[in-house]
Parts: sequence; structure tokens; C-alpha cells
Amino acid sequence: MTNAKLSSKFLTINGKRAGIRIDAGPWVAGVPAELIKVRCKKGAFPAEFREALTIENNSDMREDYFEADCIRLMPDHPLYVAAKAAA
Repeated sequence: MTNAKLSSKFLTINGKRAGIRIDAGPWVAGVPAELIKVRCKKGAFPAEFREALTIENNSDMREDYFEADCIRLMPDHPLYVAAKAAA
């Protein structure tokens, strides 16, 4: 079982902590307004976080941008309320 806690500065999974940035909408057309994105300040979440949560990274090594890891939270996610309060 995963023990996850989220504050305005850190995401903690099973005792391991990572610095985060929380971004809340409004977003561009077509993206749900209630979506909250949690990004790792160092760019990539540790392996434990990847195992416990759905981490997204859409970087394409052929393009000249590198996207940081992102956790997308919608209202049905267990960490959503904490993220919304911290945003």
C-alpha cells in the first residue's frame, strides 16, 4: 500500500520526499479547468514515485524541448484535495 502526502512544496511517497511545483488552470481550450499538474522541481521523479503514481513525460528526443515529469490530478484522485489547497 502506498502512503502518499502532498504539501505546497513536497510530495512524499512511502517516506521518500521530492520537491514539487503545483500548477492549476485555467488552461487552454480543451483542457479541463479542474486539472492540476504536479511537477518535480528536479525534472524527474524518483523510481518509487513512478511505481506508485502515473507519471507522464511527453518529451520527444527529436525536438528541442524537454518536458519535466508531470502528475495530472483530477477531482477523483486521492491527492486532488491536498493539491488544490496547496495551489
